[in-house]
Formats: sequence, structure tokens, C-alpha cells
Amino acid sequence: MGFFPTEPPEPRAEDGDEEWLAYARFEGHTVPGAVPEPVVVAATPLVTVIATLTVADDELGVTWHTICRRVPTGPAADQLALREVARRGPLPDEFLRLGIAYADGRTATNLPWEDADELDEDEELDPDRLRWRTRGGSGTPTVATTSVVVAPGPDAGPVTLVCEWPALGVAEHRATVPHDVLDRARLLAISVEPLEDEPA
Repeated sequence: MGFFPTEPPEPRAEDGDEEWLAYARFEGHTVPGAVPEPVVVAATPLVTVIATLTVADDELGVTWHTICRRVPTGPAADQLALREVARRGPLPDEFLRLGIAYADGRTATNLPWEDADELDEDEELDPDRLRWRTRGGSGTPTVATTSVVVAPGPDAGPVTLVCEWPALGVAEHRATVPHDVLDRARLLAISVEPLEDEPA
């Protein structure tokens, strides 16, 4: 037999993989409401950082848009590699720092040691602690987007967005989104519930 099999595998019995079936079962889904206007968090001659936000009952979505008028050079051009460097030593000035603060003082950031996706699965998290989870990104050498989800979502007060990029001349900048704006977006969220007669 060669490297590639010529016959398809035996079909999987529908009830043969309980773990997969449990994972695949539809248990409801919410499409968050969107804050209508983008938020400019920082604007310098070379770098602009803009955030777009979505809100659901239990989470806040933030897509960070980082626009550079010149191609970053040196270590600043490779943010993934800088995450590895930051795990082993001082945070490099070339690392783009992004963060969020709630009115009650809780914060979450993209620093490697705070990213909830980096934590051990067995590590028990304080349910009230903000969890920053990266959900993807894309871009070019001059324009990049990074989408994150912060949970739990804000229940009162404004939300402050924070960014800093020392190597590119971006000092700490902040922009605040009022709670009433977030609350209106939350009311626009649409939830789809599972069928009532769906077997458990």
C-alpha cells in the first residue's frame, strides 16, 4: 500500500463518539451587539490604534486595528516572537501593549503572562477575574487587526481602552467608552436558543 490510502475509512457510527457528539451539540448561541462608532485609542504621526467593540451579556469583544504609516523594522515587526521574548525577561519596548480597564478596577491585557489562553487548563481562575482571550488576527506589515474577547463583560460604569508602544513613540494612551453606549449595544445582541425537544 502506498502513502495515500485508496479506500475511505469506515463510516463512524452516529453514537460511537460521545465526546464529539457532546461537543457538537447545539446549546444556543449569541451574536453580540455592536458599538456603532470605532474608538480612536491612540493617534501619533506614525501610529494609529483604533478599537471596535461588541457586547453580549457575558463578554466584551474588542477588535484592535493598528495602522502604521511606515513598516515597523527590527523586533517590532514580529509581535509573535516578542511574546516569546517577554515570557523569559523584561517586556521589550518593541512589544505593542493593549489593555482594558473596567470601572471597578479590574483590568486585562495582552501581556503574555496574563492571556487566559496561555494559562494551564487545570488552573482555577477567580470567576470575577477578567480573562483576555485572543480570537484571531490578520493584516499586512503596516495594518494589523487583533480580535479578543474579555469575560466577564462589564456590568456597570465605563470601559477604558489602553495602548502603549514605546519603540514606535506611542506613550500610554487611553480612551473611555461610556456605559450607556455599551448597554445600548448589549441590547442589540441576538440569541438563538436550542430546540425545546432537543435530547440532552
